[in-house]
Amino acid sequence: MKHVLTLTCAAFLAACSTDTESYPRLLPTDQILAEPLLPDHAPQATSTDLEAETQARADALRQRADALRGPVIEPAALERIRPQG
Repeated sequence: MKHVLTLTCAAFLAACSTDTESYPRLLPTDQILAEPLLPDHAPQATSTDLEAETQARADALRQRADALRGPVIEPAALERIRPQG
């Protein structure tokens, strides 16, 4: 038990270093809650572009889901494995 306490204290002291680069800088609440500023080179996306891309992605996923609907075992294979009688 003494060793566990010693190791815990050593780990705690190692974590309390003076290196401030290890942790992110704390920001004021109004700065955290503010809308992010996009850099000049970032493309300006409009909400209609986003909605169109989202709708296209949803449609593609629905088509994939529809393609998966159907028998898992082909009818010919199912006839072979069903008991005769």
